[in-house]
Amino acid sequence: MLSYLYNNLFLCSVIYLTIATNKYFFNFNNIIFLFSLFIHLAFTIIYIKIFPYSDWETYFFWADSLEPKNLKFHNFFSSHLVVALIVYLKHFLFLKKINIILLFSLFSFFGILIFVKNLIKLGVEKKITYFFLFIPTFHFWTSMPGKDSLIILLLSIFFYFYLEKKFFISILFILLVSLLRPHVGVIFFLSYLLSEIFFAGTKKKITLFLNLLIFLFLILYFPRTAGFFLTEKDIFIDNIFYQALNQLHIIMNKYQMTNSAYENTNILSNIFNYFIFPTDLIFKKTSLLTSFSIFIDAFTFVLVAILIFRNRKLEINNKKLIIFLSLISIIYCLVFPQIFFNYGLNSRQKWMILPFVIYLSFSLRNLFVKINKI
Repeated sequence: MLSYLYNNLFLCSVIYLTIATNKYFFNFNNIIFLFSLFIHLAFTIIYIKIFPYSDWETYFFWADSLEPKNLKFHNFFSSHLVVALIVYLKHFLFLKKINIILLFSLFSFFGILIFVKNLIKLGVEKKITYFFLFIPTFHFWTSMPGKDSLIILLLSIFFYFYLEKKFFISILFILLVSLLRPHVGVIFFLSYLLSEIFFAGTKKKITLFLNLLIFLFLILYFPRTAGFFLTEKDIFIDNIFYQALNQLHIIMNKYQMTNSAYENTNILSNIFNYFIFPTDLIFKKTSLLTSFSIFIDAFTFVLVAILIFRNRKLEINNKKLIIFLSLISIIYCLVFPQIFFNYGLNSRQKWMILPFVIYLSFSLRNLFVKINKI
């Protein structure tokens, strides 16, 4: 009885604090904010009903067999980090399963809110940014306990501090992303270093370049990250280039051996398939959920394109910012869509990079507006 009362009070407190953040930080229209929160929580419930035994349930299954005292160093990387967080929420905050799900859902909700606030900081008209609070698949695929809900929040906070020019703080959030998905953290940190090198003075270029070499050495040989980039087999053991190619081949085979995989063709086609939908699935008999998801994604991208072209607010653009966003988008597009061919996986993971593609699109649009005004 006491536990039931405590969890209900916790639920009410969290919802109240969430609503209060709009008054003291986001400053969105109250009705729009509340409706967006309602939509997000509704999608969380829908996700549970549609996928009752998905990855999120696996995290709870693992957490049920662990106690805080049994957690080791390796429990704070990748999926194990999500499990460790659930263990702590369960044993130290005494939260029930539904409240833990709520917390993870709110993690991603705040990620979406900060994403929209970042658009406003970039100079996007506020009335246009409100549309981004209601992207259905954004809410749906990021709403459950897992790496995606945490990464959406961490990347949004990272970019918020990047725009505030608090670079050291922003890098800390990239390091946290690296704990969950090392390859994503590597892409963002590498893009950051390259953009800094491009605009730095000679002495700073040398310092940053040395840091870049140290960084690359660490990710290639640190046990927790090496497996993402180098093969664990002894093939071409003395040639790091061949090892990397072989590891890419292993990863590609891993995600092609599923029923929901689609055929890889060329780079541009893979990027299109990754971000929007695989064209092969359009002409196949698929589930109602897949067909509906494809339709929503197509509609969303058309709407986003319209919003980008309708934004005519003049802003002074930071060249370093555009270079940074371009590097992230280009490196990501040349890697992820060429490796992962699983539609279900891509539906979730593409929301790690799409906000940054949208940031870049608006920044370039503002740049063109500025040029036309001159």
